[in-house]
Amino acid sequence: MAVATYSVPLRAQYPVAPNVVISTRSLTREPRVSGYLSVRETLRDDTLSFTLHRARLGLQALPAPFIALKLQTDLAAVGRSGGDTVPAFQVTDAFVQIAPTDTLIPIVRMLRPALLIGQARTPFSLEAMTSSSIIISANRSLGADRLSPRRDRGVFGYIDIPRLGAFSAAIVDGEGANRTSNPDGKQLAAGRLTLMPMTMLSVSGKWAGQGADHRWGYDARWMPGDAVLEGEIIEREGPTNATTSINARSAYVLAAYRVRPWLQPLVKWEQIHETLATTTTTAYSRSTWTTIGFNLLAPEDRARMQVNWIDRSDRPVSRKGELVVQLQAMF
Repeated sequence: MAVATYSVPLRAQYPVAPNVVISTRSLTREPRVSGYLSVRETLRDDTLSFTLHRARLGLQALPAPFIALKLQTDLAAVGRSGGDTVPAFQVTDAFVQIAPTDTLIPIVRMLRPALLIGQARTPFSLEAMTSSSIIISANRSLGADRLSPRRDRGVFGYIDIPRLGAFSAAIVDGEGANRTSNPDGKQLAAGRLTLMPMTMLSVSGKWAGQGADHRWGYDARWMPGDAVLEGEIIEREGPTNATTSINARSAYVLAAYRVRPWLQPLVKWEQIHETLATTTTTAYSRSTWTTIGFNLLAPEDRARMQVNWIDRSDRPVSRKGELVVQLQAMF
């Protein structure tokens, strides 16, 4: 899956300021098929596991100059046992995008707004909005996985801020992807403001709220030459359900450099603190992970091999480590 922006160029398919808007430049009325496949081997202590990590297939089309359609599914669970709770496939993205193109209205030409209706990535976390097919480490950070809202169903909006950056916002169910109901009847509102003081530097602030449950944070991504430097802070406070509340904070920093067009070493540090409280108990946990590895990259990142050693310090659980080797191909 390709993540594109209106005004931000891509370097080796890695966006300095990711968002959910799809570029219409290469789309036609006929559906365009794309996708990617990834498999991984994980070694932990004396155990070895092989998984089909992702198997995504997507369709994009442009039925009218100002309307784009996107549908993407994940087939990674196909073939599992009938008693497995994982569905045979999941819909990841399914939305209609409305974006005026040829217009004589100056404000519209300047802001280049886009409206999306359906299921898409909630505009919040830098890493969660970056496609898993192109993230530099094999795994997203703990904060992006545990604290950030991910894909959801609702209405999404995007505008350019001329010479400054962009703003995106959404009103979604707050229940996550592929849910057929909204039991609490509350909506989640999210917004993300990105400033770009330089072409290959983005600095963002974000906020999301659903009733008394609030999330906020900051992030930055800088891509000077062949290097990538990025980091993110996410915090969350409030009730997660009727009986449990959370107070959590996470952070990560990542550095990578292409020493050759096909070789990209990386190092990543991340930490998350979580306190879960009920009326009778309080549980505290802290995890600190350090990832060291490298990516072997094919031309245009059509295929890659990721080798990551992850040193894990999880409290109250004892220290562990794991080796992740992932192969993936995009088309």
